[in-house]
Amino acid sequence: MPADPDISLASKLELLLRRAVGRTGKRPSVRALEKASAATPGGKPAMTHQVINDYINGEKADPKTSQTLGLARAFDAPVAFFLPGYNGLTSLEVYERQTDAREALRLIHDLGEEGAAELLEAARAIRRQHGKTDTNIPEVPELPPMVEPPRPGRRRRLSFTEAADRAVSDLEGL
Repeated sequence: MPADPDISLASKLELLLRRAVGRTGKRPSVRALEKASAATPGGKPAMTHQVINDYINGEKADPKTSQTLGLARAFDAPVAFFLPGYNGLTSLEVYERQTDAREALRLIHDLGEEGAAELLEAARAIRRQHGKTDTNIPEVPELPPMVEPPRPGRRRRLSFTEAADRAVSDLEGL
């Protein structure tokens, strides 16, 4: 199990929503995510839009395996990213999408720390050859600033005390 500090599922989903905004220019609707969670296009979704909304809002935090697969499809992210402790989106995407990266890890499997250090040094040399820096590669890719402002929701009901305080501040012009 990775030693990274745990990031909540809701935080991971918010990050993936922000990434979707950066790609398309607007936040995907929960109903669109519901449709995208289906195993086949036009098939039965892995979960309802209410369940997705509960995960996004942090009301639920332990999806079933089928729901985790659906979230991965809906957000176009590696399945492992949704597991507790697996926070390295960059490395998980490389591992999932590039078979050569998986092969490189298999090749050093029985070489121990020395083999891993040699592979790391070779990767840094290759990055330098391509004109890229070899330090500070983020675990989560840099996200562009939000293009679409967050949508205002309904105001929450105020308690009697909060309503009285708001009325006083409105009357006093604060």
